[in-house]
Amino acid sequence: MKVIIALGFIFALTINKVEAKPFVLACEPEWQSLALEIGGELIKVDSATHGQQNPHFIRVKPSLMSKIRRADLIVCSGADLEVGWLPLLLRNGNKAVQAGQPGHLLISDYVTNIEIPDVVDRSLGDIHPQGNPHVHLDPQIILEAAALIEARLSLIDPNNAGTYKNNLTSFNSRWNAALENWIIAAEPLAGRSVITYHKSFSYLLKFLGMNTLTSLEERPGIPPSARHLATVVSIIEKTPPLAVITSPFDPEGPNKWVVKKTGVRVITLPFTIGGSSEVTDLFKLYDRTIELLLN
Repeated sequence: MKVIIALGFIFALTINKVEAKPFVLACEPEWQSLALEIGGELIKVDSATHGQQNPHFIRVKPSLMSKIRRADLIVCSGADLEVGWLPLLLRNGNKAVQAGQPGHLLISDYVTNIEIPDVVDRSLGDIHPQGNPHVHLDPQIILEAAALIEARLSLIDPNNAGTYKNNLTSFNSRWNAALENWIIAAEPLAGRSVITYHKSFSYLLKFLGMNTLTSLEERPGIPPSARHLATVVSIIEKTPPLAVITSPFDPEGPNKWVVKKTGVRVITLPFTIGGSSEVTDLFKLYDRTIELLLN
């Protein structure tokens, strides 16, 4: 009887292991959304951050430690965006998601990054030596990232590789159709100028053909001084921008000060999934972003 029970227990464990869905831990909500597009119901996916958080700075809580231990694949922006917390998280993760393993995917490692600095010096602020890490705001890079995620899921879960590939084909078709619509809708924005708080939207502005006059941050990651804000006001008075654009997690103080001095508009763009209540997937992220800039 004991032998039968033991065999039954082993069989149950085997069945559970076979039926277990790959678990994807995304560092940011955009990659969680994209992984769902490719994996669908075949995977489980969660995000380490949400749309109201600055992905540069988060606390590594025990619940997140638990998730990294169970993850089969992590998908992150990379280019040191998560340098303040991802290394600590990985030290608690399983072998499958360590650097060099199929379960370790940093999107910035495989795409063309912009704003790569000529000089790396901490006195210049939070400089990213590999370039601007906010690659998800270039819709062409989203297509590249989708292919990367499909390839990793197929490697990790070869039994469902055909479905992942079909899902990628479907996503690419829908994304390219949406991309055409965004290009047409955004034509009035080409050549317009904005002021940003942080260089969060550089890829988006490049895609839209827009210009950045300056940033409210004097140096990346460092709050602006009164002297720098006065310089920003002078720039606005000489060359009025379309708006100052910020993300949901940027501090409001400098924006309000500049608005009071100049009357310039401030537009809070969603930046990622969950950045506003309307933005529940990548398609709606671009829909809402372009709508806000146009209106």
